[in-house]
Amino acid sequence: MSRSLFIGDSHSSGYSMQDMDKPEPWPKHWGQANYAEFYSTINNKEIVLYAQPNGCNKKYPLWLKSMFDKYDDIDEVFIQSTYWGRDLLAASKNLDIGDGIKSNHFMVPAEKYDGIPFEKSKLITRWTDHQVTDDYVEKCVRTAPDSKHLEYKGFDFDELENGMDITTAKPYAYVKLWHEHITHLQYRDYCSFLFIIDTLCKTYGVKWHLWNINERVVMPKQLDLYGTLENCIRTDVSAETFIKNKHNISIADKTSDGEHYETSVHDLIAKEFIPYLKELDKT
Repeated sequence: MSRSLFIGDSHSSGYSMQDMDKPEPWPKHWGQANYAEFYSTINNKEIVLYAQPNGCNKKYPLWLKSMFDKYDDIDEVFIQSTYWGRDLLAASKNLDIGDGIKSNHFMVPAEKYDGIPFEKSKLITRWTDHQVTDDYVEKCVRTAPDSKHLEYKGFDFDELENGMDITTAKPYAYVKLWHEHITHLQYRDYCSFLFIIDTLCKTYGVKWHLWNINERVVMPKQLDLYGTLENCIRTDVSAETFIKNKHNISIADKTSDGEHYETSVHDLIAKEFIPYLKELDKT
């Protein structure tokens, strides 16, 4: 029996904040509000899900490699592209570069992520990443602007040598946002992640689907910077737009905590949007 692989962030891991009306809301991991759960039930098919709240695109090639190494029956891959305002930071206990570190170094069964029990499905195997191991720390962080980083200071394009030097005195988040994220550098990185994913899928003979859950996720039109993505089936229509066009439903109004979508949205993604993605391979 073959299985499907889903890779994504909190939207694919059933994450949501609970008790939002109370002084101390708390995060629920691996709840029922995830499209992979619905997809497995609808199709009576085994699913492997690799996800992490606040996960970033840079993680995805490593997660894919780990899953291909572990399972030899994956026949379809769905990559939920995520927000660009996320980065990876790390620390090394021994101040080394991790020469020879494996793709699954941080991989852990989801039930061991934070010790919070959740209802298990017979059809889904969940994986995620620990942030801390014996010698290394790796954490996804957000570098989106806040009040003190929002205003772009700029620099003089006529004095480029001196202009870029001043970035070293600015806060890290400011520099990441204005001098990496909102530049061609982020585009290059994104295309490289996709090219690695495509090469892996081609090696293992599997088609993969690239999609975004809402319009806040950046999806460039041109993705072939490093070469043609031969095994990629992509869509220019987000799940948000698809559902809006077909049902006149704004998923932004269907959230449990202001960010994460209700089960009804995930049900529609599994029943209608994912089949739409699969049909694109036939056109």
